[in-house]
Amino acid sequence: MATLLDSIPWARRLKIRHLEVFVMLHETRSLTDAAARLHMTQPALSHWLADMESAVGRPLFVRDRRLTVTPDGEVLLRHAERMLGDVQRTHLELQAVEQGMQGRLHVGTGLPRVLLPGAISRLLGGRPDVFVTVTEAPQPQLLEMMCRCELDVLFAAIGPDVRQMPFSVEPLLPSSIQIVARRDHPLLQGKTCRLEDTLTWPWILPPTDSVMRGAFNEAYARRGLRPPLARVVGNTSVRMQLLACGRDYLSILTAMEVQLYAPDGFALPVPVDTAISFPHIGIVWSPDRTGPIVESFLEAARDAARAALSTDS
Repeated sequence: MATLLDSIPWARRLKIRHLEVFVMLHETRSLTDAAARLHMTQPALSHWLADMESAVGRPLFVRDRRLTVTPDGEVLLRHAERMLGDVQRTHLELQAVEQGMQGRLHVGTGLPRVLLPGAISRLLGGRPDVFVTVTEAPQPQLLEMMCRCELDVLFAAIGPDVRQMPFSVEPLLPSSIQIVARRDHPLLQGKTCRLEDTLTWPWILPPTDSVMRGAFNEAYARRGLRPPLARVVGNTSVRMQLLACGRDYLSILTAMEVQLYAPDGFALPVPVDTAISFPHIGIVWSPDRTGPIVESFLEAARDAARAALSTDS
């Protein structure tokens, strides 16, 4: 390692603070705004940037009315975000050790009730010394967090957007999207309805940037229909609470979520003449950051998936 650093002079000059300043400048594109957010004076921030560019030997920003990252800066940015993510994770793991735990696991999901509870329960059953943090967010945001090393494992819909990322990917469960409504909804009183018949009812839908919403819209587009306009946009919990209020809303769930909510009577599948496909649900992780805790969690997720498939059969 010493030989390697000796061959890269700038590597010994850069500090974590340099990377923090650099990423903040990229986010704000302004010396003034970045200085305010970092609680620094503008001259001090300019000094850090100049020192960093001197160390690297290349300009990192084009100075105009707004700062623009140079091609060299783009290369450094990708690694700076990842290194800062590693610093944050290391800090959290050290805190966990200080509190008597052996490690910390950070999991991301856009499908909080699909597989995740069972996987966490299985993990903690064998590793009670592990502390787990769960982040719920739209899948594009979670993939960005994976790239910045802010997540250890991600539960995701395994579509093309995931497969093209530089991560290990393992599909676990087949899935589909089902239109759902409360028990007494008029669409549940007759035979199979056409997709067109759902357009006259008010809808509660996931966010527009979610994988589920994209697959839902695509199903209508294939039939030459304009997708329904959402009266309310929200996550699964919000959608199910509104369905429980007794109004004639329609919403959507994955097939596995329907199994969880249907017994309560306010999220029953509506018989529709069109199947709405959805990618397999699976796990995503970085192979170069896989330790014993991550390995244990991956196996716990596989066990949870096997249990779910066994229940279905």
